Amino acid sequence: MELLRDSRTFELRDSLVNAGMAELAKPRRLVPFTGDGEADLLLNDLEGMPHAFLFACLMDRQVRAELAWKVPSVIRQRHGSFAIVDLEPLSEADWLELLRNPSPAHRMPETMAKALHLGTRRVIDRYQGDASQIWIDSPASAAVVRRILEFYGAGPKIATMAANILVREFHIPMADYRYIDISADTQVVRVMRRLGFVDADADEDVVIYAARELNPDFPGIFDLALWRLGRTLCRPTSPRCPSCDLKLLCAFGRAPA
Repeated sequence: MELLRDSRTFELRDSLVNAGMAELAKPRRLVPFTGDGEADLLLNDLEGMPHAFLFACLMDRQVRAELAWKVPSVIRQRHGSFAIVDLEPLSEADWLELLRNPSPAHRMPETMAKALHLGTRRVIDRYQGDASQIWIDSPASAAVVRRILEFYGAGPKIATMAANILVREFHIPMADYRYIDISADTQVVRVMRRLGFVDADADEDVVIYAARELNPDFPGIFDLALWRLGRTLCRPTSPRCPSCDLKLLCAFGRAPA
């Protein structure tokens, strides 16, 4: 469909942009990725353990986000360390053993073992053991996304999610935000469809380009607000439309029952 250009569309866009800007304006704080204190401290240690955040992003597939983000902490408990120098000697088989025993840390241990093994090697070989080199010195957003995409297992969703979190939560400066897209997961796609920004059967690519059209300077500014809506109110079944602040503007919420 042609993207609507009416007052409702602009009000929706502005509301979502304002929500995103409010997140950007918050002071840096401990990000509760998992709700587990030790796990979250590890993931927030961008100065000492930047690879923990990066590797957690790589784990964020096919499992609930909170479980994926706990993998670095689980590995540290089982291996005794998560320092990059202590991870360097691990083979892919070693990683697999750590992920599997005494209980599975991820539902795809073989895939994640390969991602962690190759990820460790890349951090050491390309970034001298310091993953923060991916995002230091105010790089272009395209460079950050591209560098993360070069890690095994990091598709566009993961790479743009990671870049977005670096900007929004950790206040990492970048030269621009133009290439930080929304991460078009099931939550985000569903909410974009229901809000009326795209057709009800629009695929991920259409959703991403619609966000670019709506806010070209920072398409990913919508991401967290859309994801939260999808996880809390705009559920696949029995959506809680009366509780949604966007109900009067939303195409789905305004549709006849």
